[in-house]
Amino acid sequence: MKIEFSGQLARWHQFVETQDAGILEELLADDVRFHSPFVWKPKEGKAMTTVILKTAASVFEEFRYVREIIEANDWALEFEAKIGDLTLRGVDLIRMNGGGKIIDFEVMIRPANALQVLGLEMGRQLR
Repeated sequence: MKIEFSGQLARWHQFVETQDAGILEELLADDVRFHSPFVWKPKEGKAMTTVILKTAASVFEEFRYVREIIEANDWALEFEAKIGDLTLRGVDLIRMNGGGKIIDFEVMIRPANALQVLGLEMGRQLR
């Protein structure tokens, strides 16, 4: 039986648009793992992942998804955004469990200079 996650994808897009942390409360599993483009070791748990995702959403300007590749419980969401005067491209790799909760979230970003600026701004906001 194929599990349908289109409702969760629609809710994810609502979070991106509104930055409503209540949506993350619905979508994230308690034991979600977040893989940052800045550090090797993943961050663990819903609370930490919520803080990171809300901060990133507030730092990006003109954020938009340009392509979505959906295969069962795995999503690859390619995005484009600005940070200052730099444009960056990235991919959110998201895995859902059978209950429709996000259990793994990995972010990859390029080019390196935009990633460095993003890292500095995220660091300032997360202090």
